Amino acid sequence: MTSRSTEDLVQQLVGDLSPVKPIARLRVAASAVVALWAAAVVATSWMTGQWPRFGEAAFWSDPITVAVLLGLTVAAAGALVAALASAVPGREPLARAGRISAGSAAVWLIGCGLWAVAGGESEPAASLFAGSASCLAHALVLAIPAALAAGFYLSRGAPQHRLIASGVAAAGAAGLGALAVHATCSVAGGFHLLLGHCLTPIVAGILFALPLAGLTRRWSRTAFGS
Repeated sequence: MTSRSTEDLVQQLVGDLSPVKPIARLRVAASAVVALWAAAVVATSWMTGQWPRFGEAAFWSDPITVAVLLGLTVAAAGALVAALASAVPGREPLARAGRISAGSAAVWLIGCGLWAVAGGESEPAASLFAGSASCLAHALVLAIPAALAAGFYLSRGAPQHRLIASGVAAAGAAGLGALAVHATCSVAGGFHLLLGHCLTPIVAGILFALPLAGLTRRWSRTAFGS
């Protein structure tokens, strides 16, 4: 085979390849995730009439409430950064930093919840679990748009561990949902804060890792025709 025929063959093979779609910028993906979450929060608040209590002095005067708010913010941001960055080759340091931040925030949230339990009053079991389940479900509903946006981005990227990335994305989205719920909920019980607010990102990451990974895999096959 001559060098000319080899060159022609290579050019023909290259011409037969499907164009590769570039991965969107991280800031674009992060902005989309936050925008969809904010839209869900505004829509839900408008329908229910329950808006964040940021304007109430009592909200900021309670150290446990503020500590949980901080923990949920860091957990959500860290987890989403870790998940989105894992889909982009060469952004491993950013993904690692996000995982460290999210993990540290998870420990912080558990500590805050236990602190609230230790210093709180006893709560009736029936109302405790009903209220905690209500806040957990509300947070998960608010997390759906953000989780789907993050999953779509993962499906267009190249995460090394799709299941782990999906679990982290679900935890981050649920952290955003729990953040909104925490800002509107007026229940101050210690067990309620632990079960209904602090543990929400961890629970969501465990429960929805597999379903979100399956969805992103399906989207990826559809996008790339495989």
